[in-house]
Amino acid sequence: MKTRKQLTALGVLTPLALGALSGCGDKDKDKDKDKDKELIEKIEDELTAPDPTAAITKEIDATAGGFGAKPDDPANKYAYFNLDTGEVIELTDTEADSSSDWHIAFKRKQIKLNGGVSGPANIKGALADAQDDFYDDNGDADNSVFLNATAASELEALENVTSTDDLTFVEDRNIPYIKGDGSSDGRWLYNPQGHVVSANAEKWWLIKSAAGDSYAKFHVTDIVQSSRDITLELFIQGAADSVFASEAKSWTAAIGAEGGSKCFDIDTAMEVDCTTTTNWDIKVEVAGRGGWNIWTNGGISGSGNGGAFGSFDATSIANYSSGTVNASGIDISTMYKQDSAGGLFKDNTWYAYSLEGNNKLWPNYRVYVVDTGTQKYKLQLTGYYNESGQSGYITLRYQTMDDSI
Repeated sequence: MKTRKQLTALGVLTPLALGALSGCGDKDKDKDKDKDKELIEKIEDELTAPDPTAAITKEIDATAGGFGAKPDDPANKYAYFNLDTGEVIELTDTEADSSSDWHIAFKRKQIKLNGGVSGPANIKGALADAQDDFYDDNGDADNSVFLNATAASELEALENVTSTDDLTFVEDRNIPYIKGDGSSDGRWLYNPQGHVVSANAEKWWLIKSAAGDSYAKFHVTDIVQSSRDITLELFIQGAADSVFASEAKSWTAAIGAEGGSKCFDIDTAMEVDCTTTTNWDIKVEVAGRGGWNIWTNGGISGSGNGGAFGSFDATSIANYSSGTVNASGIDISTMYKQDSAGGLFKDNTWYAYSLEGNNKLWPNYRVYVVDTGTQKYKLQLTGYYNESGQSGYITLRYQTMDDSI
């Protein structure tokens, strides 16, 4: 499609070309002809130039060294992307912490923006189209919609976003891997009638210690909202053990009505002081009205090698008798994930997982808006695999917004 500017240029080009031809053989008009030729060439360049407002699609290698890469693998890092230039910026994670040269970064399916706790550039993002038709009334993925949607069929959703007036922009913040959002997938439930918070005992997680050599599987069994008491039931696998203990350990983090945090050490199976030791393994925190968090000692939460794996329901957790191998004897040590920075893309995930039971990721084509401070971009994540089917290759489709700053 030609832009208005291109169509205008085309209207100018035709009479200029005819005028140039009619002057052939007239030596007195050579200079004018040269000027006309230069103008024609300039207009032709404009006609063939890409439309700067058209959607751009980029495939970004966000494989981060491959699935299960070791933490010390240099390739195990984010891919940092600049929306203005359309290029990946070569930075280490440490360099990116103080760099304003990138806008958005990808590490396999994780996404962060250069703002808040993730970077110094004050970049914010908002959800513009939640693509609600991809989910049923219970919030579960509608397989039929997901499996039949394509990048081409969902381009209209991107094009239909034309204003940011009613959007809420957020910066990145620290987010625990162990989900706690009041939904059925998290470790606590919220009842809006009476504003009651209660334990979701059906959800389980595996935990790796800060030392990386002991484990526990746990669930939350009780929450006393008034006193901010949270009780966990844990089955511990010590550093010298190969399976979880058959007897459970119950720990109540008596945080108090004013909020705060309590820590637990897996190896000693005891509560420890969060303020005097760095060797804690689980930190339970109540901060503000919605901040019922459980952190592990690793990533953005601590200096250890801890992490979490899950969640599991009450049936599937029974298949895990060890924190290092599953029921089939397959090593699961690389499955533990650390707490990380995030915000927009963790609050509003861009994919559904294993819809056909094949551990494959499917995009929901949600439309997000990223505000860089000088330009707003609307974008979609339209793919996670390259042509050969290798995972970790993000396909990003984005477009400038007319109402940019």
